[in-house]
Amino acid sequence: MIIGGLVILGIICFICFIRVLIALFKNAGVGLGILGIFCGIFTFVWGWVKSGSLNLKTTMIIWTLATVGLMGLYGKMAADVMTNPAMQQLMQDAAKQAQEAQRQQNAPAVPAPAAPAPTAPATN
Repeated sequence: MIIGGLVILGIICFICFIRVLIALFKNAGVGLGILGIFCGIFTFVWGWVKSGSLNLKTTMIIWTLATVGLMGLYGKMAADVMTNPAMQQLMQDAAKQAQEAQRQQNAPAVPAPAAPAPTAPATN
């Protein structure tokens, strides 16, 4: 159920991002539009700054609520994972493996057996 919510809110965020990105290209030019593609937070802030003058207020409110919802669902998912007994056991096992690896790394190295010395061919 949480994953379904994440997918829906992610799609809503993406649609709002595209709407604001189109307005960014139309009103601020190609340079800032390209910046908006690679830096989503710029697009988000620009959308709020221009929301009144470009009639983006509804889009920005929806985008903000969807983003807050995503953060809440990610937090809920993390809490569910961390309180899951199977996950706690997995983390304990991983910690034990890490300690064992550390112990092995700090153990004195055993020298490799020496290779036999090459022998010279016998001459008669």
